[in-house]
Amino acid sequence: MKFAQRVTQITPSATLAVKRAADELKRRGISVIDLGPGEPDFPTPEHIKRAAEEALAQNFTRYTAETGIWELRDAIAQKYNRAYGTRYAAENVLVTSGAKQALYNIAVALFEPGDEVLIPVPYWVSFPEQIKLVGAKPVLIQPERDFHLSADLIQEYITQHTKALILNSPNNPAGTVLGRTQLHKIIELAQRHRLWVIYDECYEKFLYDGEHVSAVEFDTERTIAVSSASKTYAMTGWRVGWSVAPTELTQAMAAIQSHTTSHPSSISQKAALAALTGDQSCIAQMLAEYRRRREFVLHELRTIEGMEFTVPQGAFFVFPNVERCFNGQITNSAEFARYLLESVHVAVVPGAAFGAEGFIRISYATSLEQLREGLKRLREGIAQLRSDPAVQD
Repeated sequence: MKFAQRVTQITPSATLAVKRAADELKRRGISVIDLGPGEPDFPTPEHIKRAAEEALAQNFTRYTAETGIWELRDAIAQKYNRAYGTRYAAENVLVTSGAKQALYNIAVALFEPGDEVLIPVPYWVSFPEQIKLVGAKPVLIQPERDFHLSADLIQEYITQHTKALILNSPNNPAGTVLGRTQLHKIIELAQRHRLWVIYDECYEKFLYDGEHVSAVEFDTERTIAVSSASKTYAMTGWRVGWSVAPTELTQAMAAIQSHTTSHPSSISQKAALAALTGDQSCIAQMLAEYRRRREFVLHELRTIEGMEFTVPQGAFFVFPNVERCFNGQITNSAEFARYLLESVHVAVVPGAAFGAEGFIRISYATSLEQLREGLKRLREGIAQLRSDPAVQD
């Protein structure tokens, strides 16, 4: 069967592929410890669910504007204004079916064949694929030590074809965070070259030291902020995200969205409004639990031979280098992840999916009980690998 060429140029989401493989083993009755998911394991807070129930009771079940309901757009704009001193209005905000759609809207609105978009490694799996889908070229920035990103490094990759730079802080998968001075210099570089900056800050509330710095603090003319309710409020399945951008660009993206999904679920929008304007204590509670889990995972990984990692400053992942665990039969991160799933039934995501061969992503968005068992199995799997080099034969 022949498909459009654009389909042959992309690869399916590796994170979803890991989930499918783990779910298949579970369906066969096998106990799998899934350390792959990039989503909170907490339930959506009660006040958010109540808002959805109230919307249903009031029959708020019809189409909304393609931009999203005004109240939610205004709440998002005011969130940025309070936090970062910006002067956004509802007209700058487009509510989308998750941050993933916001990013795709941006790509469709801005990029054409021949354009180059800079993406630092490691990157979220959909960044380069969305760029390829619109015919543009993703240009991968190979990082400095410990995935450090600097304006000087980015400068080396800028050409006459460079249209934009995608930044992600806190970073998925590495948990690295862009500091204020570091980010300011990068934005100044982008301004000098008239680049668009797409700033994915979906994990903005989950920092373990310091405070989140947004790119919109330094520029709003050519900077687009992207975030969602998914991680912050444990609402991944509700599918509500947003972009905050110059008004003209927001209007262009709204026109695109009007011909795809139209708008996110009306019920989900009411729930997201309650999330943004209601009790925020749920965030601190989740962060405290993530911190506890992070410390446990880091402690355990330090005792496993062959694990090398940078302490994550944000998000809920650890991204260790596991190349010292490879043997004659296992030579890359995909083979290593497959070995762990098949031999000790632990699911992790191979680093190659994020452009970082030799690494794996371990999520601690699961219970301490699951983490304890998962890391025990991980230790056993690596020990088995070391004692039997032909384990894959």
